[in-house]
Amino acid sequence: MSSNDRNRTKATMRDVAREAGVAQSTVSHYINKTATVAPGTKGKIREAIRKMDYRPNMVARNLKTRGSNILPLFVPDITNPFYSELAKGVADAARKEGFDIVLYDTGYQRNREDDYLELALRQQAGGVVIGYNLLNDRLWERLEKTHTPSILIDVYPPNNSWSSVVVDNEEGIRLAVDYLYSLGHRDIAYLSEPPYLLPLIKRLREFIRILKVRGLEVRREWILVEKEQMNRVKIGSSLGKKLLASPLRPTAVVTSSDLVAIGALNAFLSSGIMVPSDLSLVGFDDIILASYVYPSLTTIRQPKFDMGQRGVKILMKLMSQVEEHSPMVEIIPPQLIERQSCCARR
Repeated sequence: MSSNDRNRTKATMRDVAREAGVAQSTVSHYINKTATVAPGTKGKIREAIRKMDYRPNMVARNLKTRGSNILPLFVPDITNPFYSELAKGVADAARKEGFDIVLYDTGYQRNREDDYLELALRQQAGGVVIGYNLLNDRLWERLEKTHTPSILIDVYPPNNSWSSVVVDNEEGIRLAVDYLYSLGHRDIAYLSEPPYLLPLIKRLREFIRILKVRGLEVRREWILVEKEQMNRVKIGSSLGKKLLASPLRPTAVVTSSDLVAIGALNAFLSSGIMVPSDLSLVGFDDIILASYVYPSLTTIRQPKFDMGQRGVKILMKLMSQVEEHSPMVEIIPPQLIERQSCCARR
């Protein structure tokens, strides 16, 4: 059979081996990374793969060699509706690809991260979905050394070496501040959960930066950041009470997440502060509860379900690649959702 004839049909690993002049086992080792292949031989195999237009079913290969059709999903707190909605998107997309999701809720604990990752690797997972920035940096090296296909969702990749799906967090904060500015607000506060993740750090930094750009005063007593990990609604309630104790009161508040905003809303209303007539409030995430609290919450939407689905699609591509490729980073624009918790400054 000539090369042209073979190219008209789906090429096999045997065809590639014959074209490269090497054993089929050598091609298998090269593709599966199960043994060292000499640089010169690698070049021959790469050229044969290109010439033959060889497209191995790497998802099937993962099922065969790894022996598992599971995709572990790492999240820090499944009680947070943000991660619940993200997990739904991941599970829906994974099921269509023939994979089942195993959910690991680490509770922001390093020892759980270590244990769960080792468990996933022992189960020979086909790939890994990571929904937050792992606290233990060593685990990134572990994933890299084991050649485990991984996708990060709502995580900025460490050292720009991982594929990820993230929303533009800085743009989200700019949308929030500019919206309040357009309503006449000039005295704006910020309430945040512990900024242990890069997205939260970016939101906090951008809030301070955009206030300066707009010529607004940055009052440190109006930038309240919780230090301890606890329930996000409780954080918002605590910080909301601290803000009301300030000698000067802002006319608007931006928060790091919807759960913090909901906690702050409770603190404001229970203290006799009317939202939005006395104080406008903007959240971040657009979780399902944001539209059900009263007044309903103006917020910055992250398409959580869609982010989960996009992440799985990228992971399938990573699992289907023979050659190493540059990380695929998809940045999704946020959206301002206007509801009842904001009004013009009075």
